[in-house]
Amino acid sequence: MTRSVGPLPRLVGIASAVISFVACGNGVVPTGQQQAQPASEVWTTYRGDLQRDGHPSTATLNASDSTRLKLAWRANIGAAVDGSPAVSNGLVVVASQAGRIAPYKSASGSRSWVIDGLGPFSGSPTIVSDRVLAGSLSGHLYAFDLRTGSRLWDWKAPGIQPALWSSPAVYGQLVLIGIGSQYGDIPLEVGRIVAVDLTSGRQVWSMCVSDSCAPGGGIWSTPAVDIDGRAFVGTGNPEDGVLAFDALTGRRLWSVSFYPDEGRDLDVGESPVLLQVHGKEAVAVGSVAGVFKVLDAATGSVIWSRHLVNGSAVHGLIASPAYDGSSIYVPSASPPTGVIALAPADGATRWRQTTDQPVYSSPAAGDGVLVFGTGAVFGDVHIGSIVALSSLDGGVLWVYDAHSAVFSSPAIAGTMVAVGDSNGDLFAFRPSS
Repeated sequence: MTRSVGPLPRLVGIASAVISFVACGNGVVPTGQQQAQPASEVWTTYRGDLQRDGHPSTATLNASDSTRLKLAWRANIGAAVDGSPAVSNGLVVVASQAGRIAPYKSASGSRSWVIDGLGPFSGSPTIVSDRVLAGSLSGHLYAFDLRTGSRLWDWKAPGIQPALWSSPAVYGQLVLIGIGSQYGDIPLEVGRIVAVDLTSGRQVWSMCVSDSCAPGGGIWSTPAVDIDGRAFVGTGNPEDGVLAFDALTGRRLWSVSFYPDEGRDLDVGESPVLLQVHGKEAVAVGSVAGVFKVLDAATGSVIWSRHLVNGSAVHGLIASPAYDGSSIYVPSASPPTGVIALAPADGATRWRQTTDQPVYSSPAAGDGVLVFGTGAVFGDVHIGSIVALSSLDGGVLWVYDAHSAVFSSPAIAGTMVAVGDSNGDLFAFRPSS
């Protein structure tokens, strides 16, 4: 299994959890007039919804808005933020590589509470009603009270030293989470999908990626789930493909491998996107090898396939694509780096916008606009930007120099954009009036 959407894990000590309540300050830099959070500012999970298309109905930022984006506030959480922020109930929740999770008030950026010592976070937190869920690279899946930070439950993944790169996916009363290995596959863990009860944290079912439950097939993709409860997730070596299963029971539906791995570590780390193609449900997903496929959701058969870039482990098509009902937007961390817009029906290229840095950040799609970050994993982490493109033609609408690599995938909550960076900053942007 290969690293997902950020740099090599930083070496951090795991201390006992400490909850601190802070009324103001916390390194917050307000840059404009504080305002109440509109009810539409919602982005509760990685990619915004269970379709994982990066285009939930609450992402209402349009192209005109994006040209007027201004920094509303900035807060620092103390270490790199690789996952997406989660936004709900007037709070923006982020988790860091140093094992810290904290919510910040959307209106002002002031911190509500903080918990440390949880193990490094690579994935994104999920907000469900009054609780926050987050999975760590130490193999723990946590549930916290959104308002107070009280720990509600703590589930530990099976294995020798399992890692949860996957973000929690909530389907009904179940929390789905993928299990993989630590960076470098040492030790090589058994790849699994597990369902945990949302209320109690009790394990409900577990399914191995391999039929024999052999080590390998680690998961660092986040499951997509359709309205019928069919779930789809990317798998790591040696499978390097997509697994479909019943979200309620864990029953395997089908699996498909993109190619023989042959020791190349060419995982499918993207989260699949659900869409309609030729009148039927389809699954769109790419791999670090640079291959992008659209599969029949019922059978796993290939509708179309394209080799977009020459990828490799930790490069290629590693960030998840976006889909807004018009085009599929595929980010690339291998040359030519940038974003490619594809026609859903046949994969024809509609436009390509190159960037000077790789794209490990999954684009968020609003109304006619895409927002994503740039930055190199194996380069200068003090170089990176947040970019808005026109989804119509790929033209650049807005750029913010973060002076840091941005692997975090933005959340578009209403017209607010929230995103983290490798310096540990959490940015909140809103259109100026």
